[in-house]
Amino acid sequence: MRTLAALLLILIWTTPLRAQDGWPNLDLLLGSTLAPGQQLARSFWLPDSSDPAQAQQAIGVVYPIIQGAAGNTGIVVGHFVRVDGGAWGFAGQVPELFGHDPRDAAFVPGAVQLTTTMLGPNEPRCCPTMPVRWQIDLTTKQAQRLN
Repeated sequence: MRTLAALLLILIWTTPLRAQDGWPNLDLLLGSTLAPGQQLARSFWLPDSSDPAQAQQAIGVVYPIIQGAAGNTGIVVGHFVRVDGGAWGFAGQVPELFGHDPRDAAFVPGAVQLTTTMLGPNEPRCCPTMPVRWQIDLTTKQAQRLN
């Protein structure tokens, strides 16, 4: 019985997240679109609504692991839109956006602003603490640092 319980726990811990609460399998969507074939350290989904039935667009962010680089990651950002039939389509990659822990997305017509954490003055590489606000033009997919 213990063996069966242990196997079930292993299966639960190693199974990728599935669609929950109306969202698609976001790890699969983001990984296959933004970093195909790469192992991801983290991923983020920043939709224009917390209600999956109401969301029409989102910013996806993945941190692919750089193999052989002692735990370092890259960053890939993309804009996603709801398409016919309710599926999510890839609208384009957003270059030149940097930082960790993207959050506080605010969508306005034609743009979205979000915050990441970057290195502040005199901070060691390990420990960024400075919040940086970004604006992404959703037509051109260009990111601009606001502060």
